Amino acid sequence: MPHKLALFFDFDNTLTAGDVLDELIEAYSPNDAWRVWERAWADGELSARDCLRLQVENMRVSRERLFAHLASVRIDPAFAEIVDWARGHRIPVSIVSDSFLPLIRHVLHMHGIEGVPIYANDLAFAGNRLMPLFPFYDPAFPRSANAKANHLGACRGRRIVFAGDGHSDLDAALVADVVFAKSTLARELAARAVAFHPFHTLEPVLGFLETIGTLAPAPAPHARLG
Repeated sequence: MPHKLALFFDFDNTLTAGDVLDELIEAYSPNDAWRVWERAWADGELSARDCLRLQVENMRVSRERLFAHLASVRIDPAFAEIVDWARGHRIPVSIVSDSFLPLIRHVLHMHGIEGVPIYANDLAFAGNRLMPLFPFYDPAFPRSANAKANHLGACRGRRIVFAGDGHSDLDAALVADVVFAKSTLARELAARAVAFHPFHTLEPVLGFLETIGTLAPAPAPHARLG
């Protein structure tokens, strides 16, 4: 039944067309040290939190310049429809992200999307220096600086739907009941023979929800087996 659902979305490259945080780190890093830390994280030598902390503390940009950069970010138009659908059916919809709360909130505000709970890392500003904060870090989930799986786990008893794209989404995807995946997340789930719905835009997510809403049978997940 629709009211038994809970919806969770990653932000970068899920709600947006690209990885906004990565673009900001590259644009405002005064050197290439961020690439070294990124490789160390990919190789399992740094936790996601330590990698992000180093990268963000290394950036040099004011709050005003950073927010001006965000003016070019576009949100998948289906997301606003999904939020409206969820509210009409009294279904909780949340964003879980390894990006930072002020950035996500600003982008959503620019697109007229308000009131969606956001579970993300936090960010403070001091001139052109950034100070990252990680209120949801859990060492049990080192792939993510924000333990997304914990947020999904709080909704046990509902049918959890999750959409994501990256390595930091894997723990969340493994505890969800229905997964929409692309890019790295899709490849990692396929390698584990975990069923998922592939997506490029959020239209398939909206279609799935509308199908559930009419009480018709849900589409079968697409199993990618490598």
